[in-house]
Amino acid sequence: MALKTLVVNEAGVYLSYIDSGAPSKSPYVTIFALHGMCFTGLIFKKVSKLFLDKGFRFVAVNRRNFAGSSPYTPEEFKELTTGNDEQKNAWAHSRGQEFTMFMVNFIQENDLPAMTPDGKSGGVVILGWSAGASLAIAALSIVDSLSQDAQSCLSTHLRAFIAQEPAPLALGLPTPPKNWAPLRETSIPEELRFKAFAHWLTSYFEHGDLSTRDLDSLSYVLASPLRPPSIYNMSTAETDEMLQLDQAAMSDLPFLFNLSNQLKVAFRKVCFDPATKRLLPKMSITFMSGTMPPAFGPAGLWAVESEQKEAKTNHIHLKVIPGANHFMHWDDPEKAVEVYLDCVKL
Repeated sequence: MALKTLVVNEAGVYLSYIDSGAPSKSPYVTIFALHGMCFTGLIFKKVSKLFLDKGFRFVAVNRRNFAGSSPYTPEEFKELTTGNDEQKNAWAHSRGQEFTMFMVNFIQENDLPAMTPDGKSGGVVILGWSAGASLAIAALSIVDSLSQDAQSCLSTHLRAFIAQEPAPLALGLPTPPKNWAPLRETSIPEELRFKAFAHWLTSYFEHGDLSTRDLDSLSYVLASPLRPPSIYNMSTAETDEMLQLDQAAMSDLPFLFNLSNQLKVAFRKVCFDPATKRLLPKMSITFMSGTMPPAFGPAGLWAVESEQKEAKTNHIHLKVIPGANHFMHWDDPEKAVEVYLDCVKL
């Protein structure tokens, strides 16, 4: 699938994307998907085709520093890695604004249908997978700073936000004490850590009784032999086009580790601030995890559940997908489409 680009601000920043194209019948729902670490938006190409066949439009966006999108400038990377709180706040705001304006520009340039009065069609959905949920939350948290025209556009179009397996860290929430990942394992040669991470990330894990919400029940290191890692279900050509183990992947580490305070504020604003609900009244929120991803999947879902209890609300939908690993949309695309559609609730 050919990458296209869309300029999102006067500075000339652009984001690349793949677009299934409009279905034959209108009105229709459009899904904007944001990828996680190491894998670009092409990881969604299987579900993109299935959605089009079902009468939906699917747009997978490559985040900054990934294939086809604007790389970070040296100044932006310096602010991310060594900036003070004010600079980090501005950095997170800018990245969020870039994605919101991508959506607004795409909606207006392609005349995407707004939600119908009965809510059964039209509108847009944000699907943030893994670290992509961090950017989605950063974007939704700054909608109140946009122009009235942009706010109105999103208010009439945005029908759902789906967060698929963000780690607690991706939401600015505490990391489990036993958390482990190859990226920070010093016994693995540095040049092999991202490759090891890709294999570990795509594996299936047999956890203990997840109904206990006990972090000690999770399998943090050892993957299950019951099913091969998803990367073994990818051809060399496919990994060549959608797996990035370069500076793009490296930039996600300071994004997640250095902006934890900014991400936590954004997460709580999007999920629990009544002002967000007034601004985006039609937007439902769902957090989901499979039962067989790395430990951060269930841990992230439990962390959101705890935050919701503390906020004394129950409007966030929490969803568990039996048998799914972190790459449900690749290994089981038909199942993934069914799960996503259930979140949209047409």
